[in-house]
Amino acid sequence: MLTIWRPRCMLYAQKLGPISELICRHYTNGNTPPSFFGDSSKLPKTYDQIQQTSNSRIKAPSTLPDSAQDGSSGSETKIVQAQNNSAGPRYTEFFRGLAYIALTGTLIYILADQRKQLDRYKKQLAITRKAQKEMILQMQKYKKKIAADIVKKTQRHTMTEGKMQMHIALLRQQLKDHNVEPVTVDQALDEFNDKVKMTTTKTSVTLWVPGESSLKSLIPDPNEYAKRV
Repeated sequence: MLTIWRPRCMLYAQKLGPISELICRHYTNGNTPPSFFGDSSKLPKTYDQIQQTSNSRIKAPSTLPDSAQDGSSGSETKIVQAQNNSAGPRYTEFFRGLAYIALTGTLIYILADQRKQLDRYKKQLAITRKAQKEMILQMQKYKKKIAADIVKKTQRHTMTEGKMQMHIALLRQQLKDHNVEPVTVDQALDEFNDKVKMTTTKTSVTLWVPGESSLKSLIPDPNEYAKRV
């Protein structure tokens, strides 16, 4: 037993320090070693073995076999993939619903705006038609008034001409009664073209005899014939 104990004791003493070496020498000089070292099959581990064991524990903290670790990691991966796969369609449906809602809101806004514009155009068209109708009525009234004024003026002018013609006829009859031949129409036209002048403006036409003439005082005023209808 001492033969086995001595080399191992010296090996541990070199590893652990001078105190351990003194203890080892004490027991190797013939002293009985502790009963813990009596069984050669249960010798304590060396320092290198302890370091290897601690390093192996640090590198592989899990005591599960590789197959179990692979299975657990695979199941976790499948769970994450399943969650991702289930979350994808949910987000897709959510955003699709938002897109539908936005599109529906946009269409409703466009339709409402078009309806407002259509109503506004209808009102403007109704106002325009009403204004056109009123304008047409005013034009018709104006045309009727102009036509009535023209008829009145023509009537007054015709009446004045008729009265003057009657006056001329009476004068001719008077001359014939006194055996005096009246002036012919050609003589009257020549005298008119020679002595009567005409002035035209935008609103009226005036006939007048210039200079000093004995006929000026004899020319009747047409307004005198218009005094009595």
